[in-house]
Amino acid sequence: MKGARLVAHQLRLEQRAFWRNPEAAFFTFALPIGLLLIFGAVSSGDKVPGRPDIHGLTLFVPGILAFGIIVAAYGNLAATIAVLRSDGVLKRVRATPLPPGTYLAGQLFSVLATSLLIALATVVLGWVAFDVAPRGAQLLPLVTALALGIVCFAALGLAISAFIPSANAAGAITNGTYLPLALVSGTFNSTLKLPGWLDRIVSVFPIKALTEGLRAGYDPAVHGWAAGNLAVLAAWAAAGIILAHRYFRWEPS
Repeated sequence: MKGARLVAHQLRLEQRAFWRNPEAAFFTFALPIGLLLIFGAVSSGDKVPGRPDIHGLTLFVPGILAFGIIVAAYGNLAATIAVLRSDGVLKRVRATPLPPGTYLAGQLFSVLATSLLIALATVVLGWVAFDVAPRGAQLLPLVTALALGIVCFAALGLAISAFIPSANAAGAITNGTYLPLALVSGTFNSTLKLPGWLDRIVSVFPIKALTEGLRAGYDPAVHGWAAGNLAVLAAWAAAGIILAHRYFRWEPS
């Protein structure tokens, strides 16, 4: 019971620190929402090529949802942990009576809270502003892909933070490891066509799996579970947990 109270207290502290940091709040929360509003307004009348029965935004909204989750659960978490380690904060935490696991749990639950808030804002905004909503029959697969995606990218964020050598390199390394993949994974363009060999390579990575897993909850042509995408996310989540457990460091290099 005491441990739960400590985690809840740490969660409140992390959320307060997050929202008091304008740069983190903007790039993590406001950027995906802003992209949805801008591109939604520009392409409000577009149809999906070859599918005149479906609005282009129907597949664009879940792409932005995937992007928001990746930014919050992976990019922001990895950069934050790397900066805290480089500044010696993590080292000092270990010297306090607060259990290290409780501190990390507070960080992870804060990521979960931020990711869920981004997801809720994206879904509601897509529904209210563009009349694009998840399909009721696909709601459970959508929620499953969303939950697994948060776990997967949070684990990978912790793992990659161990390989960031300094605070100055945090932004470059985190952005460089997900933005190019997001572009070629069709996150911002559902009609993107890649050469077969490149598409097979991209399909191995979790960004495309999350994007397609969330689109399955919106696309009227998809029914049932996107089992392949969920399997990819689960495999990367397991890999991230193993790597984070093996290489996570509290002290700077």
